Amino acid sequence: MVRELLELKTEDNSTILVAVEVLETNVGRVSAPGETPIKKLDQSFSIVKDLIVRASRPLTKAFQQLHEETRATDAEVELGINFTSKGSVYLVEASGKASLKVTLKWNLIQEPKITNRR
Repeated sequence: MVRELLELKTEDNSTILVAVEVLETNVGRVSAPGETPIKKLDQSFSIVKDLIVRASRPLTKAFQQLHEETRATDAEVELGINFTSKGSVYLVEASGKASLKVTLKWNLIQEPKITNRR
């Protein structure tokens, strides 16, 4: 296995490099020997943001229901996000080898609403 760097654009036009492990036969030499090749992708880092948002929605609903049923006050989930050498992203077991680990925390206690009384 060799390491390859994927270059993704961010919303502010800067770049983020993500390291992925690929089979050596799948990497074409585009850098000097001993240097890690960088592969520019047409995708932006927003694919990661979209994956996190899509994964969080059902978790939020589940934790809200859990709070209503059990009065739990906090919940936490760790997501492992991995990349393919083509730039696809997918969720992996958080304890496994993830390229990116994201911890999401929910405070399930609802703050009282303050109303103006006149």
